[in-house]
Amino acid sequence: MESLRFYAGEVQYFKKLLNEVKEKNTDEDLLKTLVDFEHQFTYTGEVIDNLTIGIQIQEQLFADYAQDKRFLFDEQMELIHERQRSAFEVLEKDFTLHKSHLYHFLGKVL
Repeated sequence: MESLRFYAGEVQYFKKLLNEVKEKNTDEDLLKTLVDFEHQFTYTGEVIDNLTIGIQIQEQLFADYAQDKRFLFDEQMELIHERQRSAFEVLEKDFTLHKSHLYHFLGKVL
């Protein structure tokens, strides 16, 4: 959850940075690229939100399972956990790639 909060903060920072660059430039190609980056980071923010909700639900399921309020087979619990882990790993890779592309782009533009 802390990693997700970190990524969410980074997304907000990058979106703010993109807006500042957009306000100071009028080149259409540059603006189009900035909008593409904004869309990428908006999507990343949505993935972060969905993962956060999924993890919170999973934690509640674990708590319910531990208290025998709701029964899930151990295999089902493991499958839920693996899906969350896989989605998080994809998020990390995508985020790192987008961040790298953004820095490369800003290095050329600024």
